[in-house]
Amino acid sequence: MNLFVATIKIKKPTANRFLFGLFTFILAFSVTAKEAKEFESAIYLNDAVSMTLANHPELRAFLLRNNMQQGQVQQAAIGEPSQINLTVEDALGVGDHSALSNMQTTLTFSWLLQQEQINGRVNTAKTEIEQLAVEQQIVSFDLAATTAKQFIQILVKQERLKLNQMAMLQAKEVLKALSERVNAGKGSNIDVRMAEVEIVRMALAVEDTVHDLKASQYQLSSLWGQAGSTFRVNGDLLALPKLSNLEYELNKLKQSPHILQFVTATRIAQSQLELARIEAKSQWQLSAGLRRYEATDDFGLVAGVSIPLGTNNRNAGKIATLQAKQDVLAFEQASLMQKLDSQLYVLLQEMAHARHVIDTFQQDIIPTLDITLKEAVIAFDVGQLSYSQWSDIRRELLNAQSELLNTYESLHLQHIEIQRLTGASISQ
Repeated sequence: MNLFVATIKIKKPTANRFLFGLFTFILAFSVTAKEAKEFESAIYLNDAVSMTLANHPELRAFLLRNNMQQGQVQQAAIGEPSQINLTVEDALGVGDHSALSNMQTTLTFSWLLQQEQINGRVNTAKTEIEQLAVEQQIVSFDLAATTAKQFIQILVKQERLKLNQMAMLQAKEVLKALSERVNAGKGSNIDVRMAEVEIVRMALAVEDTVHDLKASQYQLSSLWGQAGSTFRVNGDLLALPKLSNLEYELNKLKQSPHILQFVTATRIAQSQLELARIEAKSQWQLSAGLRRYEATDDFGLVAGVSIPLGTNNRNAGKIATLQAKQDVLAFEQASLMQKLDSQLYVLLQEMAHARHVIDTFQQDIIPTLDITLKEAVIAFDVGQLSYSQWSDIRRELLNAQSELLNTYESLHLQHIEIQRLTGASISQ
């Protein structure tokens, strides 16, 4: 398990000399048996993402919306009902048509030729279900990215808390050493007071980090409906993501839900266009039945067809609208691709820069400050360096370590944003 921690080593002053240990940024260490118990219930990134996707109400709402769409598909499959007609003629009149002697009774069954329209409505409703699935994917990736970003930020804050705690311990050791020098008549009370102020500042930094960490943990746990629960995130900030090229990410982007939603929307518009053309056609109504002649006690078959009059362009306005909608979607898709192309390029450049910054801090800046601090300890001990100068060097090392931590955070957040845009799985 790799974590960001800071350690200091203090050697007690001997024969009016003390060597203050280095405030070193150790990037990897093995968890002790006692500490391992604490990590047994730690939450990993894939756990956090899974709990968010399983419990977030925004995703649960999609199940209900899907049921609604399934109902619309079912309703779309229902056409106009067939009809049974009973007609009575030449009854209850006068003369030859008095009473029921010459009555004619006709029973007919009529129906519309509408299967083509029904199929069109069903296809449109099913395509809208596909659009709903794409929307669910987009929301899922957004929530997964939000969870991952908050997870990384908590992981960073946990390490920042360790960094501040170790800095405060260091300041206390320095104060102790300065007090011993003053008691021996070799130091200044001014240095002691400045060291006391530094301890107070470090304590405030620790307290601020603790409150910030609690707030972030609350926000993360609220994503899976357990706001306020106590936990510790566990992960490896040193596991840097692999840098990829723009062409590779753009190929992934073409299959991402952000682009597929335009593809699906275009299919919906096409289905609606086909349905409008079908509905513009005249629907023929057929009928067939049986007629009873009371006067002769005979039966006869009857049949008929009804053809609505009018042209097939009664949906011309709707068809033109849907055709224009397809054109609009094509331009919107091209515009989004252009925007995401630029965004991906910037993110990849920022990731490359962050990797360079990390390498520079680890290979040049921090090692140089580490050696400088060693030399400063010796120089201060022999009176060649003031406490203020020595404190500045220690503070510079602390700032460098903190900046390195910030860069790790930025690198991971940039990678998560790329995964969100391209629809990659966020679980590591």
